[in-house]
Amino acid sequence: MGILKSLGNEKKFLLLALVLLVVCVLIVFAMNKGLYNPTQGLLTEKGAYDSPNSVLEDGVDYTVVVTTIYGEIYIDLYEDLAPKNVNSFLFLIGERYYEGLTFHKVIPGFVIQAGDTKGDGNGDPGYIVEQENLTSFEDYQVGMANASQFFIVLPNANKENLNGQYPVVGEVTKGFAVIESITKVELGDNYKPVNDVVIENIQIHE
Repeated sequence: MGILKSLGNEKKFLLLALVLLVVCVLIVFAMNKGLYNPTQGLLTEKGAYDSPNSVLEDGVDYTVVVTTIYGEIYIDLYEDLAPKNVNSFLFLIGERYYEGLTFHKVIPGFVIQAGDTKGDGNGDPGYIVEQENLTSFEDYQVGMANASQFFIVLPNANKENLNGQYPVVGEVTKGFAVIESITKVELGDNYKPVNDVVIENIQIHE
């Protein structure tokens, strides 16, 4: 009887080990496919929109609050100067597109950039947005790239390669210490932070 009981326990152990192995394999597969983020859990596929819905309302002054693991960054949007890009930004925020994404590029003295589903600068939401408000950048202004990625221009940055190339969609009004903290993280290849600077969420304030 003791031997049979021991064999039964071994079978239970092997079954449990097999289940754990399958779960681990599924998690690794999901991470490779971009469906799983350890800080957020399972995510839906991002970047498959045909076009942004119209969400911009006339007469509303929009501010968005980007909550990162380092704190909050407040951005006043230029809905009058860049309505198409601001509308796209607001639409994606409403779709929770940015939750779990990272600041994938941090270039001290130049910009910090986020909103890329691929994490290498090539991600987009599946559509393009008309270029507008292609003017000169000022310190702490916000630009858009690839319809979904946004970047914040750092103080005293050389803006020659930005001016006239990217839509200026807003400016930072609060959270400068948070931005400074992000610029001090350890960086790897292509200015990508060694440890992810995660966006927890972005909220719209009207």
